[in-house]
Amino acid sequence: MDQRSVLSVVGVFGGMAAIIVLVLLRASDTDSTADKVDGPGDTVEAPETPEAPETLETAETLEEFVAEAIEFIETTRGRRFVEAPVVLALPEADFVARIDADLESEFDDDPDGVAMYNGFYRAFGLIGPDESIDEVYRAFGSAGILGFYDPETDELVVRQVDQLSLLTKSTIVHELVHAFDDQHFDLDRPEYDDRTDEIPWTFVAVAEGNASYVESLWEGTLSPADQAAVLAEELDFGDPSVFEQFELAFLWLELSPYDHGEPFIAELVARGGFDAVDEVLADPPATSEQVIDPTAFAAGEPALELSAPPADGEVLVEGVGGQVLLDSIFFGEGVDFGRAADGWGADRFVVWLEGEQTCVRWDLRADTPADLDELEVALDAWVNSVGSGAVARLDGQTLRVDRCV
Repeated sequence: MDQRSVLSVVGVFGGMAAIIVLVLLRASDTDSTADKVDGPGDTVEAPETPEAPETLETAETLEEFVAEAIEFIETTRGRRFVEAPVVLALPEADFVARIDADLESEFDDDPDGVAMYNGFYRAFGLIGPDESIDEVYRAFGSAGILGFYDPETDELVVRQVDQLSLLTKSTIVHELVHAFDDQHFDLDRPEYDDRTDEIPWTFVAVAEGNASYVESLWEGTLSPADQAAVLAEELDFGDPSVFEQFELAFLWLELSPYDHGEPFIAELVARGGFDAVDEVLADPPATSEQVIDPTAFAAGEPALELSAPPADGEVLVEGVGGQVLLDSIFFGEGVDFGRAADGWGADRFVVWLEGEQTCVRWDLRADTPADLDELEVALDAWVNSVGSGAVARLDGQTLRVDRCV
């Protein structure tokens, strides 16, 4: 397990894209390939969708469809795969067993990592105080994952759903984009493992956003009836009630790379084509704010200066939650104070154990005094909603949240 797991799906480059991501995003999605507004009175035209091979919708075998999907991706990206990717379509039982085995190996190899992530997820109310992240992810993975790409083995693995259903095809396109990007930009980056900034999350958001964007381009080549069929398959996949066992904030954080990544990529493509996407795959944005708000990325807006707060025990994990964490916990607890998270300027947290309790100390700064006022009100509402915690002002610029569970 590695540091990027703190704010992303475990092994997320494994694509472990839960169907809940698709369902929730479809409910509120706007057309990410539509024209993008550059500024007052300015419009940037989105690129035209590349023409799909004529037989892309009618391929009958996995091999036929993979070949045609590769052609679509190469046409879209303007370069070829380095080598043919390995694609495995596994029956339901075998697919779930593969996920379980991969997760078990990852967790068993790093018990200290499990303790670290348990501390983070419990402290922020993303899982219950008696839940363990390894069990949560096992349930999450088996419930809703359609496919994943493993950059360590270079394998693309998909769950067979009526063999080559449209949903399976769409998933294959998404995961093939990961394979393409891995071949050209290397998605396995152990150098990010020990980072305590937001680069691990932004890297995931760029990769998932790009795969989702190209997947949407492919779906745009389908007939209206087939596009409706893909959505229907998504909504009918699995048992939606299984997601009731997860905290909404957890689900929202897990889907955040998809939710924010695709519009970010669409904006980049509209402004600079896929050359701009190549640049962020090589050098991800510095903060989640830059992904959520592309104008902050264009301006190179950095986080404000802020040191990590002191801990009252041995630190389990420290890092930056960013605007994306604020968005997730506020949404998960129904905290609605306009867009309080939008005023994020910087944050740093530390998590430690205190007896049987998990404690977090979280310092935050906002862009303006008005933003700080709004953020304070929202954080007060959040700690009241999750049942414990206190919010205090350290000075005119900084808030501190203390919470033990």
